[in-house]
Amino acid sequence: MSDRTRTWWPSAVGGLAGGATVTVAGAVLHTLVSAVPFPPIAIAQVLVRTTPGRFDSFFIDRLGHGAKQLAIVGTCIAFLLVAALLGMAIPWVRRRLAPFGATARAAAAPLAFLPLWLASVVLYSANPQWVGRLAFASITLPLYLGGGAVAGWALDRLTAPAGEQPADGSLTRRYFLRAAWLGAAGMLLGASPLGALIFRRPDPGRQRLLGVSATPSPVRTAPEDAQFASVAALTPEITSNDEFYVVNEDLIQPDIDPADWRLSVGGLVDHPLTLTYEDLKSLPMVERYQTLECISNQIGAHLMSNALWTGVPVAVILDRAGVRSDAIEVAFGSAGGYSDSMSVAKAMDQTTLIAFGMNDFVLPRAHGFPARVLGVGTYGMKNPKWLTNIEVVDRPYQGFWEQRGWSKPALVKTTSRIDTPEAGETLSGDVVPIAGVAFSGDEGISRVEVSTDGRRTWSPALLKTALSAYTWRLWLYRWTPPGPGQYSIFVRAYDGTGAVQTRVEAPPFPTGASGIDGITVTVA
Repeated sequence: MSDRTRTWWPSAVGGLAGGATVTVAGAVLHTLVSAVPFPPIAIAQVLVRTTPGRFDSFFIDRLGHGAKQLAIVGTCIAFLLVAALLGMAIPWVRRRLAPFGATARAAAAPLAFLPLWLASVVLYSANPQWVGRLAFASITLPLYLGGGAVAGWALDRLTAPAGEQPADGSLTRRYFLRAAWLGAAGMLLGASPLGALIFRRPDPGRQRLLGVSATPSPVRTAPEDAQFASVAALTPEITSNDEFYVVNEDLIQPDIDPADWRLSVGGLVDHPLTLTYEDLKSLPMVERYQTLECISNQIGAHLMSNALWTGVPVAVILDRAGVRSDAIEVAFGSAGGYSDSMSVAKAMDQTTLIAFGMNDFVLPRAHGFPARVLGVGTYGMKNPKWLTNIEVVDRPYQGFWEQRGWSKPALVKTTSRIDTPEAGETLSGDVVPIAGVAFSGDEGISRVEVSTDGRRTWSPALLKTALSAYTWRLWLYRWTPPGPGQYSIFVRAYDGTGAVQTRVEAPPFPTGASGIDGITVTVA
């Protein structure tokens, strides 16, 4: 082993051991006291909130919910690597402090870890579920000092005279493996929901929505609707709460006690309000079927779901507050810092709700308990979850995703999807059902057409009656293949005005994806 290797490698391993110590201690602390976030997760949350929209879209498109886990794992690995680098600085710090005596030299290793602690404090993100920045700094400082002390101890052990180490020189390798395993264990514990499983309140979304009286959403049916029941693999018209898509910028979903929750209404209003959860549920409410789609949804993908929502029109609340004449927009803020806005006219429209019920259950935590915004015609990003405040403003407001380059209007584009058959499937039988869903925000769907010859000709599909003016429509086309072979199948939809879905392909960023969904199948 070269002299250079003798200098930096034991120092790096010592730093890794110190970083692993901080990781495990932070994970145990977070598990026991959830208000103190796991340090790498606190850093990861900041990184998620500051990345450009195109970057977010890239990972959401490819990994879905796994994008969150990737952010956490990546930050944990970077955390340990930085600790290893700080370990390499310990000898340099010791040399600088040597003239001040043995005590100062002993403090060199803990002091070397202070930059990592300082970075975690500076990057700390405000969150109502977490302790404040000053408390976080005070609580975690001993963890980093202890980690630095472990790094110094490990370095001394690894650079001890040859007679105090194994003859085969394996001590550094063994320390490296132990530190790596310890760091991995800390990562798993800190990123796991163990603390939530032990101490967190049960998900309120498991409870039936009782004690409310809402104006029901009228549902029309037609005799032809019965044909859809026999189509296997077709998306259920109503998505269960467990299957409803989830895309959040919060790495940890806020755990809010409804008894403590308050919805504040302020800004340019005559009478600022503060509503409790019970106050909200006592207001005039409605039920409505509505489809939500994520702006990151790709053509043919599944970040789109449909549910029965129960809520209070925002207009009811704003009427009580009294919106001033110079107001331009209404901004909605969430626990954790997320926010978005809409025009005063849209907020005052009876279709815009503060929802607290979903499919006859209490709104689940993953979908915004205690309350979320629910507007029509826009992508999901315009409907903040875990709502805590409403502010009427006299200027255009830039929401969380808009600050990262995404569309401010975020209007839903007409889209359609083939659910069955699947791409690449080999088909048999005289008649093949081709079916899926189509959606166009608040414009509705008036027609769906299917092509089985590579878009040369189009045939109309049967449409199931929509549950409301704001939901997707299921469609069905019974195809008789002309013979064996390979076929390219495409679908396109027309909105309620008769405008056809564009075939021009565009990625989700910044205004939502566009294009035509298509598959290739083989007929045996």
